[in-house]
Amino acid sequence: MDNLKVTSKKIIIYIILWILIVGLLVLTFFPGIIYAVKDSESSGTDKCKPEPGYTEESWREHMSHHPDIYKECLT
Repeated sequence: MDNLKVTSKKIIIYIILWILIVGLLVLTFFPGIIYAVKDSESSGTDKCKPEPGYTEESWREHMSHHPDIYKECLT
């Protein structure tokens, strides 16, 4: 019975490690995926318009750090 508990714990640990490793690999090989997911959620809104909590100036500064995402807003 104790052997079964140890085996179950090992399986759970391996599953958690596998999920973490796959997550890290996805974020490593597709670093822009976070922006893509966030952008897909707000595809109906104007991405050049300041997000809540930003002033016009601070939003422009934020966009300047991501010229590949906001190139049409920075011209």
